Amino acid sequence: MKTKYLIIIVILMFSSAMAAVENINYPVEELGGCKSESDCKAYCDKPGNLKVCLDFAKENNLMSDKELAQAEKFLAAGGESPGGCVGKDVCEEYCNDISHIDECISFAEKNGLIPSEELEEVKKVQSAIKRGVKPPACGNKRDCDVYCEESEHMEECIAFGLESGFIQGKEAEDAQKMLQAVKRGVKPPPCKGKKACDEYCSSPDNMEVCMNFAMEAGFMSEQEKADSQKMLQAIKKGVKPPPCRGRQECDDYCGQDGHFEECMNFAEAAGFMNEKDAEMARKTGGKGPGGCKGKEKCENFCNNPDNQETCFNFAKDNGMIPEEDLKKMEEGRQQMKQSFEQMPAGVEECLNNAIGADMVEKMKNGVMPQRDIGEKMQGCFQKMGPPPGQEGQNFQPGPGQENPGDQIMPQQAGPGGCKGPEECQKYCESNPEACKNFGPAGQNNQQGPGPIQMPPCQGENCQYGPPPQGTMPPEGIQPQPPDNFQQPPAEQQPAPSDNLPPPPPPPGAFFKPESFLGSVLYVIAKALYSMR
Repeated sequence: MKTKYLIIIVILMFSSAMAAVENINYPVEELGGCKSESDCKAYCDKPGNLKVCLDFAKENNLMSDKELAQAEKFLAAGGESPGGCVGKDVCEEYCNDISHIDECISFAEKNGLIPSEELEEVKKVQSAIKRGVKPPACGNKRDCDVYCEESEHMEECIAFGLESGFIQGKEAEDAQKMLQAVKRGVKPPPCKGKKACDEYCSSPDNMEVCMNFAMEAGFMSEQEKADSQKMLQAIKKGVKPPPCRGRQECDDYCGQDGHFEECMNFAEAAGFMNEKDAEMARKTGGKGPGGCKGKEKCENFCNNPDNQETCFNFAKDNGMIPEEDLKKMEEGRQQMKQSFEQMPAGVEECLNNAIGADMVEKMKNGVMPQRDIGEKMQGCFQKMGPPPGQEGQNFQPGPGQENPGDQIMPQQAGPGGCKGPEECQKYCESNPEACKNFGPAGQNNQQGPGPIQMPPCQGENCQYGPPPQGTMPPEGIQPQPPDNFQQPPAEQQPAPSDNLPPPPPPPGAFFKPESFLGSVLYVIAKALYSMR
């Protein structure tokens, strides 16, 4: 159990430092001519020799800054230890006795020999004992570690931890769950202590025992239970899980090329991936366009216009786009390139200012615009008025009809300068000849240079929003674009944008399928003996 009601006083780390250094030449004249590690340790355990030993350790870099600071604090206290103990081991033994807790805590706090967080914890234990809360029937830290790891003493130790306030929040909740499970007769894994249980439960041979206890104790959600059962079935089939523990460790392990197939085999055997997704993952090596890994990274990569061609080709080459959709997308890209080639200079200049010449050049080569760029493009086409001398010559399609590419053109007067359907209808009844030559683009007597239109918006990242307020013609009538904006013949119009899906990202199956394995192993490690 994690309950720490006994304290270890750090007096001097010199002996351990001596053991770690190989270039110490004996005898050490500075330390009284000590002839061995044990001889030097005995010399430095004497309070009168502390300063000499500390100076030697500092000069030879035998201690860390933290250890030096602790030793200097002890030296500043006059070298007086709790109960007059001499030597690190003796003082540890003295302060491990619960009857000395007040003296040792006071000494440690006075000399700053214990971290504030640990000091707060031991004070909780100290306060509980003063209130009459009975501690477990063990006399020192070493004995209590062994005592509280026994299932028959679990209730006693947990009760003390809860009463003293040492076990709180989620840890207290988990401790209660575990205690209730043991009371119901659920047998915990045959391991003692968190470290030992982590090692025990990480073995495939022991996972069933550990998972069953974690499920019975209520440490897993329903989804985690279902996923754990899948893991068990894979293990029973003889497929071993990767040798990693915890989400991060397993993500790192399975992210290495040399372990990819191992992780894939387990994910498929456990049912975390279907056969189709597994086949695709193996085909791509678990990587997306540009070698990206993970859904978020691949989305960020493909949202960059510079990478659009790479992502499109990746989806195309790996059969992620149906042939019919692929054909429509390619036709749409070609239509867009054609539209830019025939674009009036005024519109292109506006686009260069609005979205940048580099982006315009990319779009000329078939790169599809995103939503915000599409809206700026629409604004440029709306601002483009008719050429001089052609005002009022053409109408846009009437109500119920759409313009190519969904563009909304600026309002213009109808035949004879009429405005609105009623006014123009009356005018045309009286002037049929004037209205006769005022037909849809492509049917009048004027010849334009070719079908020019606003490039169609395609894909989920490029949805032109509704036209800004005030751009819709009154009464549902829209003026027809000038000759340079003739509606193309039906066979040249791009397919509706709704039918042109963007290249889909790689299937979720190979966005780190191993991540779930890490999460399950993490749940097990967290659940078992979490209060110890």
